[in-house]
Amino acid sequence: MFRLWQDLRYAVRTMVARPGFTLIAVFTLALGIGGSTAIFTVVDGALLRGLPYRQPDRLYHLFETTPQKEFNQREFSYPDYQDYQNNQVLEGVAAYTGGGGIMSGRGSEPERIFAPAASANFFSVLGVEPVLGRTFQPGEDKPGAQRVVVLTYGMWQRRFGGDPGIVGQSLTVNGDPYTVIGVLPSSFQFALRNADLWRAYQPTPNQLTRRFLHGTNLIGRLKPGVTFAQAQAELSVITKRIEQENMSSHAGTALKLVPLQEQVVGQVKPILLVLLAAVGFVLLIACANVASLLLTRSLSRQREVAIRAALGASRWRVVRQLLTESLLLSIVGGLAGLLVAYWGVHGLVAALPDNQISALPFLQTLHLDAKILAFSFGLSLLTGIVFGLAPALQSSRPDLNEVLKEGGRSSGAGAGHRLRGFLVMSEIALAVVLLVGAGLMMKSLLRLLQTNIGFNPDNLLTMTVVLPPAKYTEENKQIEFFDQLKTRVESLPGVKGTGTVNILPLQAGNTTRFYVEGDPVPAPGQEIEANIRTVDESYFQTMGVPLLAGRMFDTRDKADVAEVVIIGKSTADKVFGTRDPVGKRLRYNGVQAPPVTVVGVVGNVKIGGLDDDIRPVLYYPFRQNATTATNLVVRTSGDPNALAAAVRNEMHGLESDVAVFNVKAMEDVISDSQAAFMRRFPALLIGIFAAVALLLASIGIYGVVSYSVSQQTHYIGVRMALGATTADILKMILTQGLKLALAGMGLGIVAALGLTRWLRTLLFEVQTTDVTTFAVVLGSLFFVTLLACYIPARRATRVDPLTALRYE
Repeated sequence: MFRLWQDLRYAVRTMVARPGFTLIAVFTLALGIGGSTAIFTVVDGALLRGLPYRQPDRLYHLFETTPQKEFNQREFSYPDYQDYQNNQVLEGVAAYTGGGGIMSGRGSEPERIFAPAASANFFSVLGVEPVLGRTFQPGEDKPGAQRVVVLTYGMWQRRFGGDPGIVGQSLTVNGDPYTVIGVLPSSFQFALRNADLWRAYQPTPNQLTRRFLHGTNLIGRLKPGVTFAQAQAELSVITKRIEQENMSSHAGTALKLVPLQEQVVGQVKPILLVLLAAVGFVLLIACANVASLLLTRSLSRQREVAIRAALGASRWRVVRQLLTESLLLSIVGGLAGLLVAYWGVHGLVAALPDNQISALPFLQTLHLDAKILAFSFGLSLLTGIVFGLAPALQSSRPDLNEVLKEGGRSSGAGAGHRLRGFLVMSEIALAVVLLVGAGLMMKSLLRLLQTNIGFNPDNLLTMTVVLPPAKYTEENKQIEFFDQLKTRVESLPGVKGTGTVNILPLQAGNTTRFYVEGDPVPAPGQEIEANIRTVDESYFQTMGVPLLAGRMFDTRDKADVAEVVIIGKSTADKVFGTRDPVGKRLRYNGVQAPPVTVVGVVGNVKIGGLDDDIRPVLYYPFRQNATTATNLVVRTSGDPNALAAAVRNEMHGLESDVAVFNVKAMEDVISDSQAAFMRRFPALLIGIFAAVALLLASIGIYGVVSYSVSQQTHYIGVRMALGATTADILKMILTQGLKLALAGMGLGIVAALGLTRWLRTLLFEVQTTDVTTFAVVLGSLFFVTLLACYIPARRATRVDPLTALRYE
């Protein structure tokens, strides 16, 4: 123990004696260890902790699959939910669905909220207990039962100030009174549905009787001793029975069970693993850099080590001393890395848009707990051993005769130089992999954002508008409000046009199945399935969607005339082929509803994500399908955000209780979309890691070349004395450095070709072998390494031959 204390004291003195070396090494290690700790914190929160429910590994999400590739995973109908409750493999099957609107009560201003609905057993299936009051009881999810809600912890604190007397009080949601029965714990986060409060799921008469009304999500908990395979097999039997009894709405359907953890984080899992590998590369580069620094320093300490060896110190004693120094260095770097990790995690969360934070709620609970601290400490120890062992072994066996001579300062430089050269090649190879990965993802993101979305997003303002349902129960009042609103908004300076749509592009929605009247009735399950949109007569013109055939909607398309529809070009091509669709009538298979007449065909618009194929879509006129909630789109002549306040004022001038939210420029809607986020987020982080890797690699090659120049001062002086020109010396030094760089680039190309294939699922219309990306990366890296070599090479040309010849 005494000797260990001696080693530590001596290590501290050596660090203090060389502050420049210590600061550079600590800074380098802090970047590597801090970045690794930050990403591990995110990985731990998303993949390792598990969901905050009882035995989360036994929870599964149920899906219905269909033969249509565009809709191969969807929700169930409410009668399906009732059928799945009768099984022998699940403790319980719970249902939930989306919902929202306006909440009022307690004297506060009306507020737009997320208010999903859940079956009575929802929280018991998850294994969640309230912190106040109770959750739903059996029977409260039946039609006609008392309306009750459970508040989320965040809503309880924000809206009601954590009032412990909130249970039993009444509030109004969408004009209906609800009684608060409980408050959920702060740890409860249900990523699959945004929520401010949860309502009891009381199905409507249509939901109870119509199998084709999909929109009910199901989760289930496996019984003890039941395996996934057993559950899949028995539930599939129920699915088959439902299909046989309801061929018109369920033909070709099957059951899919997905672990709830995978459903929540499945999309981000490959991204996080790629980021963890990327930051691991940065850490390896940092270790190589510090090992190179230690090797350089060890040559200046060879005389010290030789004297200790001559006085009887064993090789193990010397190695232990040097390893103690490297471990102390890594621990200090690790402590600094914790600050980097803390800032990195909080900066990451702060930089994300709100819709992604709500979709990935584990980001809200990230913190550096004991597990993270243990990881950082262990990583620091491992790092200290990794970068310290080779220099310690190299330094612990000096040639005493050579070192103790007056001119023995260069002894052992050959082996050390070769090791430093190998480390630099490794740094450059790792930097190539990171730079290529970052380049591929950046190019993929650009391709995604440049994809043809079917409309003009420039100077387009969007917002969701919700009228108080209690005041606007009649459709004619709803239509009148939006007519007046559009007139007032279009009178504002800078407004070029307005329109309404129930669901904006790039967002999924309800679907329907149909066939063409007069064509053979398709077999159940073979109908065309299409997304549904409700738009007003000026929507397409405002959005810049071209009319290809027929006419647009107009004021003639009212509720008291025959229903009409406009279809997208892809729908027309898929359904009608070369036939003219205008004037044809569409029918809904298995549904007792009058046919609708196709009056027009418009250009294709991206209905799903940016990276989705064009989906079939049917557009219905707003005047025949009016609602209290829709999206207003406003075409402006300048910055759309500058008009947001004026548009709000016009709305509140018409109706003081109107709720307005999601006020965004369409360009921001596109940028914040799920597909863009899933590529921008990793591209940004890998780009940062690649920049750090490039910086460290350039510093590494600069250090090697600079040290080589200092070791060759005498040789350079001799060559210059014999007539070597400045160009000769530059060429000699640059050749030495560029040989290392080119060798590292060659290794990096091979590694990148092998490793970037793991990025394939994250790329959009970009191959992992993209020649342009490789060329740009290698060209940029060559320029940076050339600059890193040129600086010490230029210094070498200024050597005074007379001084150099006296150097040794």
